[in-house]
Amino acid sequence: MYELNESSFDPITFVLTGIPGMEESHIWISVPFCLMYLTAVLSNLVLLFIIATDRSLHEPMYLFLAMLALSDLMLSTTTVPKMLAIFWFSAREISFDACITQMFFTHFSFIVESSVLLAMAFDRYVAVCDPLRYAAVLTVACKGTVVSTHHSPQRSFLSWPEQLCLVQAASRGV
Repeated sequence: MYELNESSFDPITFVLTGIPGMEESHIWISVPFCLMYLTAVLSNLVLLFIIATDRSLHEPMYLFLAMLALSDLMLSTTTVPKMLAIFWFSAREISFDACITQMFFTHFSFIVESSVLLAMAFDRYVAVCDPLRYAAVLTVACKGTVVSTHHSPQRSFLSWPEQLCLVQAASRGV
C-alpha cells in the first residue's frame, strides 16, 4: 500500500483569488477597506498615546482598553495589508510559511482580544456587584495577575475560573 502512494503534500505557494468575477472592480472594492484600516490604525494609535501620556488614565479599565487597542492593531495589520496587495497590485501568491504565520497571528490576536474582553467583564462585574469592596477585592496583586495572564492566553483560560472563584469567595468573606 505504501509503495503505491507516492503523493506528497509540500506546497510552496498558494494562489489567492480575491473576489472571483469582479476583478475589474477590485480597486473600488479596496477603497472602503483601506479607509477602515487607516481609521482603525490611527484611532488605536491615538488612544494608546493618550493612555500612555495621561497619568490619570493608568487605571485598570484604561489599561484594558490599551490592551484591546493593541490586539485590534495586531489583527487589522495581520490581515488587511495582504488583502489590499491582492486588490491593488494583483499579488495573488502567498508562500506557505507566510500563510501559516498570518493564520497564527490572526488566531492569536482573537485569543488575546477575547482574554481582554473577559478581563474587562470581570472588572466591571466586581465594580457593579460589589462596589464598596471593589478596591479590596481587586487589589494590586489581583490586577497584576489579570494583566500577566493577558500575556499568556493559554494560561489565562485555565486561571480565570480559579481567579473568579477566589474573588467571589473573598467578596463573600469566605
